[in-house]
Amino acid sequence: MSMTPDPILPANAATGDCSICGRTFDYNLIHNGFNESAYAYCDTCGMTSILSGLSPDVPPAAGYRGHQRIVESVEPFLTPCGCDGRFTATAGPRCSHCHSELDAEAVRESFERNAPGTRLGWRWQRNWSGLYAIVVDGRVVWDNWRHREPDRTTGR
Repeated sequence: MSMTPDPILPANAATGDCSICGRTFDYNLIHNGFNESAYAYCDTCGMTSILSGLSPDVPPAAGYRGHQRIVESVEPFLTPCGCDGRFTATAGPRCSHCHSELDAEAVRESFERNAPGTRLGWRWQRNWSGLYAIVVDGRVVWDNWRHREPDRTTGR
């Protein structure tokens, strides 16, 4: 991981609703264009990984592309999540209560209700692969790059 202190989440935390268990969670939307970053979610717990394109730790062989969810070639270059899950190009964020993957369409109403830009025409992207990432209940890791290239046979 980067040796710099973790960035601070924006102060725009809002509350969303899980369509599975009905409980609420706090969230921050991260605009990866403004941050010059990319993101991934843990396939087990839904933790968010934010990866700065300006980090000196980005491995050239990873195929990093900013302003979106990571591509599959980045996966082996990321450290595993603390829950023993993996940050992947296909995982989505999860409810912090029931651990179900959040439905990007179902959260639209609360996201648009909470966003000041909605009055000016902003609309939620309705997916977990576009410009915006979500951090649920502050569960985020920053620049979790491996410091060595993974073994090509095991991926570890």
